[in-house]
Amino acid sequence: MPPASTSFTPLNIPNDVVPEWMGSFTLAASPNTDLWRKPPSRDTSTAPILYTALRNPFIAAEVTVSADWELEWDQGGLVIFAGAPPGQITAVATAIDPPNIVELSLDDDSATTSPSISEPSSAYNTPIQTPSPESGSQSPRERGPPPPYVQPVPAAKWVKVGLEFCNNACHATSVVANSDGADWSLSALPPHHARRLDLRVKIERIGYALWVWYEDEVLGWKKLREVTWFFWGVEDKAVRVGVYASRPANFGMSVFDRRNGGGQYVGARNLCVDFEGLEIF
Repeated sequence: MPPASTSFTPLNIPNDVVPEWMGSFTLAASPNTDLWRKPPSRDTSTAPILYTALRNPFIAAEVTVSADWELEWDQGGLVIFAGAPPGQITAVATAIDPPNIVELSLDDDSATTSPSISEPSSAYNTPIQTPSPESGSQSPRERGPPPPYVQPVPAAKWVKVGLEFCNNACHATSVVANSDGADWSLSALPPHHARRLDLRVKIERIGYALWVWYEDEVLGWKKLREVTWFFWGVEDKAVRVGVYASRPANFGMSVFDRRNGGGQYVGARNLCVDFEGLEIF
């Protein structure tokens, strides 16, 4: 049974475009949209994404994606975040004990005058006068501790898996991103599946690892990747799962139409990715 649409948060999607039923829906990705990361933690998060937070620990998710793939790197599939999703990164105050601080205070009179330099000849013969507590001099102004050190939240780990059009053929694709960057992997589909425009993909938690699968119509599920560290040090409530679509290519942004005796620019060619049978456990 597909999850309730009310639990999903849209990213790069108008709120009124969120589908009412998550069992079958479409995401439209305009050109030059992507989910990618380059060092040092530079995210490109312009792809349309629908994700949800889970009430229970994540077990698995799967979906079937299909589209009229035509431009290089057209893609769509599942995505899982361990941490704040793109656009939701905030800063938190980290409690760090401040170092020992020597408090210096200046009298009101001395704060307005510049210090004078005495002659070296008398410096050795003049005793240093220290005020006594009974002298009635003004007490030093109290200064509170410095503000806490504000440290940004570490970049979220994320993995996406789906179908990608590359070199005029559809491939099973996966990208794994950590704080250092992301890597990209393509896997050629078997000959009996190579001409199909759809693919069912799955992500599954095994211990601290995330296993990435795609379904072969003849041989069944085939393991595409294992990310052994994905859930290490991650709280269950920090996991968010969803779907994405993207068209990273920036050509085809607009077409100049000369029909009807006049020229005008026609809108961008969007990639429309269909999602069927979404299940999240």
